[in-house]
Amino acid sequence: MDLGIENEALALAAPPMLAFVGVMYGILVLLSLAKWKSHSETLKNIWTRSLVATPLLFMIMASMEYGPLAWGFIIGVFALAAHREYCIAINLNEKYMQAIGAVVLMLLMVGGMTHQKTELGWSGMGGSGWLALSLLVAIIGTWSIPIIQDRSEGTTEQFGRAIIGFILGWLFLHGTFLLHLGEIGTGAAIFTVIVVAMTDSFALITGRIIGRHKFRPILSPKKTWEGVFGGVIAAAIAGYVAQPLLPTLSSVEAAVLGAVLAIIGTMGDLSLSMLKRDLGLKDWSSALPGHGGILDRVDSFILAAPACYWILMIIG
Repeated sequence: MDLGIENEALALAAPPMLAFVGVMYGILVLLSLAKWKSHSETLKNIWTRSLVATPLLFMIMASMEYGPLAWGFIIGVFALAAHREYCIAINLNEKYMQAIGAVVLMLLMVGGMTHQKTELGWSGMGGSGWLALSLLVAIIGTWSIPIIQDRSEGTTEQFGRAIIGFILGWLFLHGTFLLHLGEIGTGAAIFTVIVVAMTDSFALITGRIIGRHKFRPILSPKKTWEGVFGGVIAAAIAGYVAQPLLPTLSSVEAAVLGAVLAIIGTMGDLSLSMLKRDLGLKDWSSALPGHGGILDRVDSFILAAPACYWILMIIG
């Protein structure tokens, strides 16, 4: 199928992804026709989630056609919005600490968008220098606020909350730097998106169909061992099939990478759930109908993206 896509990795991934989306919508239509009377509320929720997620997925994938500038902008906007969402949800009243995190994330976003256009030796392979420097600047900057204000009361809690918010955005922005991993950059980004989507989808499906044993009932009451294993297995299969996106890996290595990212992505999901439970929140916000907030939607990607980035960096 010729879709007029110039990026080789995106042209390779687009047809099967379109086919998968079409099949999923076909199944949803059939379920709606057969089960609407008895499961109308559940089906309405699924339709809402699908109609919100699909254009977002297409927007994210389409941005890869235009390289780091467009992809970095999309990921950066999501990272900044997620940071803002977090600060509002936890009532972070220390506006200067909040501002430090937002400014450093914005600069890191610009670094991710323009890394290939610069010749800064310190920025390192794959832009790793940008990531290291931004973390150092954020820590020093956030710590400097109470020092400048000459105060100590409440600073431990404020620093901890502020730096967690920054780290969430910092981890998320690793997704931008995936595109800087040489010839496999775009493939690595698509691979991560596919694996995360398959993990989330099949963990939900498997858990609903055969789930019996609770996985972490306090952190995520609806997660089951069966669902988690279903998601990991689906991710391994997806990794095996998507191996052409990462030509430097064998099919078995790609399958293993898919499974590893699924496990780490599940940890990201549980980590954000842990924070929500501790804060007494159901969702981070209502920004995305049917999904909750941005952090509710990208929780798996927040850890899967940096994991993929550093694994591919390490193994070359």
